[in-house]
Amino acid sequence: MKILHITTHLNRGGITSYLASLAIGLKKRGHSVTVASSGGDSQELFLKNNIGHLSIPIRTKKEISPSVLFSYFILSKFLKDNPVDIIHAHTRVTQVLAWSLAGRFKIPLVTTCHGFFKPRWHRKKFACWGNKVIAISRPVKEHLIRDLKVSEENISLIHNGVDLAKFREHTLEEINYFKKEIGIPDGSFVVGTAARFSTVKGLEYFIKALPAVLKENKQVIFLLLGYGEEEYRLRQIAKDLQVDNRVIFFRPTKDTYEYLCVLDVFVMPSIQEGLGLSILEAQAQRIPVIASDVGGIPDIIDNSLTGILVEPKDESALSNAIIELIKDNNLYSNIKNNAYDRIVKDFTVEQMVAKTEAVYKELLCRLE
Repeated sequence: MKILHITTHLNRGGITSYLASLAIGLKKRGHSVTVASSGGDSQELFLKNNIGHLSIPIRTKKEISPSVLFSYFILSKFLKDNPVDIIHAHTRVTQVLAWSLAGRFKIPLVTTCHGFFKPRWHRKKFACWGNKVIAISRPVKEHLIRDLKVSEENISLIHNGVDLAKFREHTLEEINYFKKEIGIPDGSFVVGTAARFSTVKGLEYFIKALPAVLKENKQVIFLLLGYGEEEYRLRQIAKDLQVDNRVIFFRPTKDTYEYLCVLDVFVMPSIQEGLGLSILEAQAQRIPVIASDVGGIPDIIDNSLTGILVEPKDESALSNAIIELIKDNNLYSNIKNNAYDRIVKDFTVEQMVAKTEAVYKELLCRLE
């Protein structure tokens, strides 16, 4: 098959990680794959794996804008010269763009819904979901049916998957190298998260949990891997709580998952989350996870078995869970081992790619 993926950008983040795993996996299975986007700091990863890239000026959050129109003209020319079998869109803006292209060129359209949309009238009236929608978790699927009126028969539930080949046990020397790069003091117990610094990630509650944790263990360091518009406010919260000397903000210079080896506990305090790819990556690294009981997170965490679930926006519950993992070695060990076994069973990238490929084939057969 010849497959065209369209996304807004290729900067580090959940959608880019998902698309990289999917595109590389499809390439390995013998398909021709091209990605159209405005580019970004992860573009080299695609090129290194022989994934074609077409640059389009689509870096916008507006569904109706000159950027979408210009991108439409560029992709129309591309499709005239390079016919494809499937178009697959990954963001709301590119979903609208892809829907227009698919209609003009009579190409089957697949979209992936990575999270939750506000059910505005135009999203219902001009849905643009295409012939098949991939939902990355059960709550996302329910949201599509309940709030956006997508027919259940047009939805396929396919969880994100992780490439286990990327995750291995690091040597002490390697871990110390990363700790030195980040600036983590020797002897620290590192509790961290990897996320875009935005309000929906609930990072302020993560920082607010620190004072109570420090009362139990003075060696704890909180590490925030990422960047975003909330960084200044988060730094100010840490300063106001007088814990800024125990909080490290670090913008990764490599793929974020490479830094996970420095963590003793991973926390995802999201207010809303489609699934949580970084949770899967932490579990693949055998790091116990504490996360909010929201969105698709319960799809990948069984409470007290493969992780600990806490109520969102509750720093007390968060601090209690962190303290529990610090104190209870048996719970710590059981959670990290159970979670890894679950990843191997249900959440590998090979499973994700194979199921997505099956959606493409089913769609092509259905529309013949």
